[in-house]
Amino acid sequence: MADQFDFDFDAPETSEDLFAYARVQFERLCREHPMKRRPTLIWKPLRVSAGKAYFAQHAISLSSIVLTTRQRVLDTLIHEYAHLLAFDRHGRKAANHGPYWQQAMADLGAKPEVTHNYTDAIVRNQRRSVAVHVCRKCGARFELARRLPRRRKHLHRGCGGLVAYVHHATPHRD
Repeated sequence: MADQFDFDFDAPETSEDLFAYARVQFERLCREHPMKRRPTLIWKPLRVSAGKAYFAQHAISLSSIVLTTRQRVLDTLIHEYAHLLAFDRHGRKAANHGPYWQQAMADLGAKPEVTHNYTDAIVRNQRRSVAVHVCRKCGARFELARRLPRRRKHLHRGCGGLVAYVHHATPHRD
């Protein structure tokens, strides 16, 4: 089956290309394994999850950040589609990784694995911005998680000068 594809499944592509690929595979899944209600596909910047199945909205969201290859897109799409398929067949009791979901994964031709290893693409608990402060006396620069309260004066321990907020910036990483 894999020899009929003329591209490298693990080569990185643009987010738009990957979403286009996801839509094609999503249409194929909807055609080959129809449900009572047609689900919707959402492409959004989830930072930690590769994908999510929303039972009430009957939707699947895929991460434009974590999913960086076609293989990851396909594996995650099948995983989330299996959640909705199991829910469609068996109701709320199938809203987990139990036997109904495992059967749906087998019906879709996939191995029923619950977890993945996309740690290279997941950005967990990293600061996205810092509040930059500067000592007015010695010029020392401080990158803090939050801006210091405005109603108080803050002194630099090293020289005794006033510390003032400058701006927010991306964190400096060494």
